Amino acid sequence: MRLSIIMTVLMAIVFSLGSTIIIHRSYMSSLDREEQEAVDNLQMVNSVFRLSYENSGKFSEDQLLKILRRLGTYKTSTDVFLLYKGKELIYGNIQNKIINVDLNSILDGTGPDDGIAVNYKSDNDGLKYIISSSVISIGDDDYIICVCRDIDNVLALRKKLYNLYVKSFLVMLVVTAITSWILSLFIVQPINKLKKATKEIADGNLSYRSDIRTNDEIGELSATFDKMAEELDNNVNLLKKNAKEKDMFMGAFTHELKTPMTSIIGYSELLRTQELSDEDRDDALQYIYSESKRLESMSLKLLQLFVADKDKLELKMVSPKEMVEDIVTHLRPTLEEQNIKIICRTEEGTCYLEPDLVRTLIINLIDNARKAMDKKGRIRVDQKFKDDDVVFIITDNGKGMPKEAIEHVTEAFYRVDKSRSRAQGGAGLGLSLVSKIVELHDGNISFSSEQGIGTVVTVTLKGGNSSDEKE
Repeated sequence: MRLSIIMTVLMAIVFSLGSTIIIHRSYMSSLDREEQEAVDNLQMVNSVFRLSYENSGKFSEDQLLKILRRLGTYKTSTDVFLLYKGKELIYGNIQNKIINVDLNSILDGTGPDDGIAVNYKSDNDGLKYIISSSVISIGDDDYIICVCRDIDNVLALRKKLYNLYVKSFLVMLVVTAITSWILSLFIVQPINKLKKATKEIADGNLSYRSDIRTNDEIGELSATFDKMAEELDNNVNLLKKNAKEKDMFMGAFTHELKTPMTSIIGYSELLRTQELSDEDRDDALQYIYSESKRLESMSLKLLQLFVADKDKLELKMVSPKEMVEDIVTHLRPTLEEQNIKIICRTEEGTCYLEPDLVRTLIINLIDNARKAMDKKGRIRVDQKFKDDDVVFIITDNGKGMPKEAIEHVTEAFYRVDKSRSRAQGGAGLGLSLVSKIVELHDGNISFSSEQGIGTVVTVTLKGGNSSDEKE
């Protein structure tokens, strides 16, 4: 509304100034034209007088009156011819007209150098005249000849133009007000939408968008603003997600700490205050030991998660083949005690990896496979190169996972079988750590599992460089 008012006022001022200048110039031009016409008529009268004098060799008052009467009947009604002898009017070609002529300034010689004086006077009816006058001397007498030209038509034209201006001004005012209001809708409305969007976002509604679709600077500003708002919304949502995950992580971690600590404190109190048999004492000590080991394992994995999240990776040229074979060699005796067979198939080649983290990744995947079976299980570790990537595939014939569990297995503290994992010392952090290591290597991890059949975990890490395939 403010813009509409400003535009209307500006247009009114411009229109008023322009119209005033045009009307004034038109009026002055008409006056100049009428004034020149009056002067031309007077010069014509003077020329006639001069020719008459040159032809007759003499000049009299009667001749002067005769010429004026003839011209008075010949000229149009807009011209009035007056003849004064001194200050006495002796001829006028119109009746009952009293035109106030300044005779004194004409007779005393204060007029212009060319002898023709031009003045503006009114008659007894209020009509306006342009008066051109000059003095002719005949003998001892001075005669004043006046040609009076009616300019009421000029004044009427000015009045008509003024009335037209007033009407045009009112029409222009209405049209400008409507036009400026419509224009303000196109200009101000997008700005108001953008203003509302900034307020909504400032109030915390980060999903609000200005959504102004115009092919101008405001549209470009809106698109940039909405893009900024989207980035801000995504960043805030990411922060909220991270905060939520940390809250869940800390809640679950607190719960995981509480359970073994409660057991350790309880059994320690029992050993400290009660007389137990050797068998009960051994059971209590064994339980304290197993819970302490589980707590230690969980703490180490949690520390690894934090380190992986904060530290910058230092990649080294390593042989995945040697790494896998070394891990399998060291784990084989422990697994064989549980009647679990482990084999590996590898390819020659080197690639850039963080060796400690990748060892942790492989060990955790093998440990998960171990926990998925009872006895007489089988684990196979395959390592190969694909283009510039290195691929690790861990296959087991354990219990498998339901489909709904696959999308959650990389979440911290998530367990498919909670009782089995707890009994085997699991904290639910292994696959979360694996997922983080894969992410740090710009890789990907996928799970394929069928209950009662087994699970296949495929990990692809960037930076592989295969050579000399060998099994």
